[in-house]
Amino acid sequence: MGLNVGVRIKEIVTKDNVYTSCSVLHSDTIGLTFEVQRTVSEGGQIETVVSQVMVPWANIQHVLLMEERT
Repeated sequence: MGLNVGVRIKEIVTKDNVYTSCSVLHSDTIGLTFEVQRTVSEGGQIETVVSQVMVPWANIQHVLLMEERT
């Protein structure tokens, strides 16, 4: 069981964090690996940072998928 690579996720809620606008990189029985973009500001400079995060399913409270229409 898992999510297909490339599936867009609206929200992932874990015990400690909320991730929004993610994309699945890998999913298996152990956990979910996804890519998330965030905007950071350091020293007056604004940058977009792309992170890859792996979270075990045991730590995930819920996942909301993006609705896509064709």
